[in-house]
Amino acid sequence: MSKEVDYVQFVRDFERQHGRPPTAEELELEQGTDPLAGIVTWSTPEEVQAEMDRINASYKPTIGERVTDGLSLLGRGLFKAVILLFQTPIYLTLFFFNLIKATIAVIIMWFVSKFILLIALSAIGIIFFHGDSAQLPKFFIWIYELMFGSGALNDIGTVKIFPNPAIDMSIITISILFLTFVATFTKIEHKQR
Repeated sequence: MSKEVDYVQFVRDFERQHGRPPTAEELELEQGTDPLAGIVTWSTPEEVQAEMDRINASYKPTIGERVTDGLSLLGRGLFKAVILLFQTPIYLTLFFFNLIKATIAVIIMWFVSKFILLIALSAIGIIFFHGDSAQLPKFFIWIYELMFGSGALNDIGTVKIFPNPAIDMSIITISILFLTFVATFTKIEHKQR
């Protein structure tokens, strides 16, 4: 009697986990206990292909939709995303590829934006204040020293790309993780319109 109850429970758990009844081969495998049952899910090639088709749908969300979806990940969505990452190897693989792409993109954006900000602040100082750092407003000096270090306005002017390493690295890390989660999980949330 207990074996029949175990069989019924196995079938229920299998249907709940895989969305279909077990095949005869899977019922035979049930005779031996699987130590990874319920922890690791195995996908058939058809399920993997269906998942990849769903991910690579032709609909491309706009930047505003991606940002909105990305911000929705900050609540319960982040917990769901992390659980989904560890349950499915496809999302874990996508996550790591997107992590590499986001790291490269954020680092390039960081250096380019610092360079553009340096040129813009220098141009404003030269055009409106004739290049004299003594005439600059205190707010302008504060922004300049925050972004490029305290010696940036001297005659020799040493510009530091990372004047506050802890703050800079925190911003870069949070940006990388945010962009990675957005790139990994917003593609699958939208339906065809």
